[in-house]
Amino acid sequence: MSALLALLWPLLLSLVTLVAPAWALRPLDPAAGVVEVLQMPVATAQQPCWRQAEEQIWEPWLEKQSGYRGRELLWDPERQQAVVLVGWANQAAWDAIPASSISRTEARFDGVLRRCLGNSASKPLPLQRTGSLQPLLANAESNASKSEAQNQ
Repeated sequence: MSALLALLWPLLLSLVTLVAPAWALRPLDPAAGVVEVLQMPVATAQQPCWRQAEEQIWEPWLEKQSGYRGRELLWDPERQQAVVLVGWANQAAWDAIPASSISRTEARFDGVLRRCLGNSASKPLPLQRTGSLQPLLANAESNASKSEAQNQ
């Protein structure tokens, strides 16, 4: 699995850096310790429904989660792909969210999408890739703190 992720991350990173335009419902905090990365197909015609469902379902839910540090929605019109970046204070904060809460929220999100798109598929916009990245700034500060502690 880790070998597969190692092969896929460069592609995902290229998508993130080439994707435009971006929308920040709550701008991603540069001090986030970990960034959740989600990629899904979103055609031009689906984009308004996707944004509506994100704003209506995921954003209010995320705002209630301890450790949430903002997010950005990115969309590549050429590839018809969306990338969602969700910032978390740290991995522990993200991992502490009950899977049942995520599943319920995902079901509500899919319901809004189905109604808006007129689509009966259980997953109108299925996730293609998921994972996490650590911001370089957070790593650099963490490594500097560790080095400082070791030198004392």
